[in-house]
Formats: sequence, structure tokens, C-alpha cells
Amino acid sequence: MPDPPAVTRLPVEVELLFELMPCNALRTSQYAGTGDHPCAYFRSWGTYHSYDYDADGPPPDPAIIRPSHYTGRMTPLPEPLSGCRKAPVLAVGINPNLPGWWPAGHNSLTPDFDSVRQYAHYFRYRGVFKPELDDDAYLEFGGGPDDDPLAGVPLDVPEDADGRRPIPVREQPQRMYRVYQGLLDDLGTELGLAPGTLTVGEDLAYGNMVACASAKWTTRPDPQDPDLPPMSEGQRTGIVGECFRTRRHLLRQLFQSLPAVILVLGQNTANAFTGELGDRLEPVPEPATPMAELMATEIRLRYGTLDDGREIDARVLFAPHPTGNPDDYAEARPLLVSQLSREARSGRLAHDGRIGHLTRPQGSCAFCPLLEIGPCPYADVLTPLPGGGPALLAGAPESAAVEKRTQLRLLDGITERAAPVAEVWAHTDDREK
Repeated sequence: MPDPPAVTRLPVEVELLFELMPCNALRTSQYAGTGDHPCAYFRSWGTYHSYDYDADGPPPDPAIIRPSHYTGRMTPLPEPLSGCRKAPVLAVGINPNLPGWWPAGHNSLTPDFDSVRQYAHYFRYRGVFKPELDDDAYLEFGGGPDDDPLAGVPLDVPEDADGRRPIPVREQPQRMYRVYQGLLDDLGTELGLAPGTLTVGEDLAYGNMVACASAKWTTRPDPQDPDLPPMSEGQRTGIVGECFRTRRHLLRQLFQSLPAVILVLGQNTANAFTGELGDRLEPVPEPATPMAELMATEIRLRYGTLDDGREIDARVLFAPHPTGNPDDYAEARPLLVSQLSREARSGRLAHDGRIGHLTRPQGSCAFCPLLEIGPCPYADVLTPLPGGGPALLAGAPESAAVEKRTQLRLLDGITERAAPVAEVWAHTDDREK
């Protein structure tokens, strides 16, 4: 049996950033196999208007709307987890959305950062919106209904005296992220908190099983949008095998974050999540279990046993997709809020007055201080896993390796024991957008 891979001293949450940011470019441009790598599929969605900050390095505060300039068109970067790595609620999707594909979102902007620290800052603080170009400026620079991602024509933005092409960037609210905020608002009310106390990015983070974006996750053409590029089933198998199973981008982040509650919204996402994590779910759902049955069942994800003998787990909550099936979601929402409130009453989502947010899950974190994107507001309340070192690991690389070994031990075997990718993902086509 081969030796296990070496465990570096770089914390998982930081190591992932350096792997994810160049991932699609590496698979696409430096693949040594025959034919295209499966992940080259994402290039078939075209290119999108991009921008960069005027100032070098990560911003000095959490704001991501800053003086910026246009850089042309590009394929969006793969996305890591958005929000605090120790947020106690994690919302999971299949892959990131691509608003720029649709005509109403053609003025969307994708970050063209060549700095890992800017990339880290952006996804740590993105919250409930993505960036877009101001409507008037977009039209002035040549945008409009014919601005097609597949045509790839850049905007005509004039240069300033420094050779940059300045643009006005503003917030583009995202319906799905607003749904998350609404759930937090209702949970805060149940806990007797002032409106806005709980927020997306601090109390809820969101991530995806596959890191690259598309407007739909589908192997079937869309008769309403004939230009939309479906995957082949072989591409889907290859993408999931590469991103989720081999590189374990989401799994490694999940077992570093150790959230108390995991939200899975949408039947297709539920099919993928339960199929991949079924080995750790109690009870184990049957393949493609209907949403109503998933919602009616108390399902927990077993993280495993810590070095001190304690078992840790998370409640997994399911609901219809809010933007794809809004009527079904509206009907199911009261139950979802009730289930969140029940987890709060049990203490799993308790409010911690010391930090003004929900209690952080157990485990250390080095993301913000090690990448120097801002101070950790939770440094005084983080508790390392048994056998680890200090809770804030930026200055303790040996302790990071100890905690990482525990995290990797806990997730060991999940992908190896899952059914074949083609079988698990056979019922995940997105028909809900």
C-alpha cells in the first residue's frame, strides 16, 4: 500500500486558496492527457467582463467595492468558500452561478486578481452580492443586448493618464444570497436578537461541490436557450471526479469549517450531496430521495470521533430551491426556519455575546491573519481540536500540521466508499433555474 500523502504545515483553509485560484487554467492549458481535460468544459460558457482593483494587495477593510479598472474579458476564476471559514452554518450548492450569461446580467464583472491575497479577501467578504458595472457606463462603453459571452467582444473603456481603464463598480444583489440572509433574520428573531445581528459571511458561509461556474448544471440542451452548452455525461463524471473526489476541494474545507448546520437547497443538489456523503449520513437516504421525505427526516452528518473520544456531527437541512421553485420553497420555508430554531434551542447555534454572532464551531483557523486580509474577529473564542495547538494558527505552523492530520483523518474514506460518479450524479441536472 502506498504511503499517505505528506501533510504540509500550511493550514487547509489557506492551502486550498493556492490550489483553487489557478486550478481551471492548469487543467485546461497544461493537461498532458489525450484530448481536452473534462474541466475545459467550463470554457464553453465564453468570457465575461473583468476588473481589478486600482490598489495592489488586499484592501485594508472588508469592502469589495473599490476604485477599479476594466481588464477585458476572461473565464471566471474557480470559487472557494465565501465567508468566514468558521461560520456555524454552511449552505452547499453544486457549482457557482454565472449571472453574466443571461442578458439582464451582461454587465456583471468577474474579478481578475493576480494576487492570492486579493482573491482571499474578495471571497471572505463578498456577502450577499457580486460586482457589476453601472448601467449607464455599461451602455456608454458599448454594452447592451448583443453583448454575448460567446462572442467575447470587450467593452470600449477609455484609458486614463496612467493607462488604466477606470470603471464605476457597484453591488449586484444575488437572490440566493438574500434568501440566506432572510433565514438568518428569522433565526435572529427567534433568538431575540436585533435585526441584522446575524449576517451572511459571518454566521453563514456558502460553497459548492464543484468550484467552477456555469449558468446551469446540465447534460441536456435548453430549448429556451439554444446557445447554452450542456455537458456530456463523460464531462460531468470527469469534472466531479477531478474537483470533488480527487482534489476534495469542498470536503477539505468542510472538515476544517465543521459547521453545526448544513443547508442543502434544491432536489438536484440534494441528490448529489446525499449520494456523495451517504456514507456519513444518519439515516442514510436512498438515492434521489424526494425532497419532502428529506425535509421530514432528521438527518445528521457524522464528522467522526475526535482524539478525546467525542463524536461530532452536523444537522443537514433540506428545502426546495428558492429561485428555481419559489412556490415550493415558500411553502417549505416555515418548516426550515423551525428546524433552524430547534438547532438554536439545542445550543448548536447559540448566540455568543462576546462576538455578537453565533458560536463558532470547534477548530482552529488561520485564514485571515495568515493571508493578512484582516484581523480575525473570533480569535478569542476559537477552540482548537484535541491534540492541536493554539486556536489562531498563523504563527504556529507545526500546530497547523497536527490539526490538519485530524481533519484529513475525519474525512478519510468518504470518496472511496461512494458509488461511482456516474451513478451518484445521474439525477443532478439543473431544471430549477
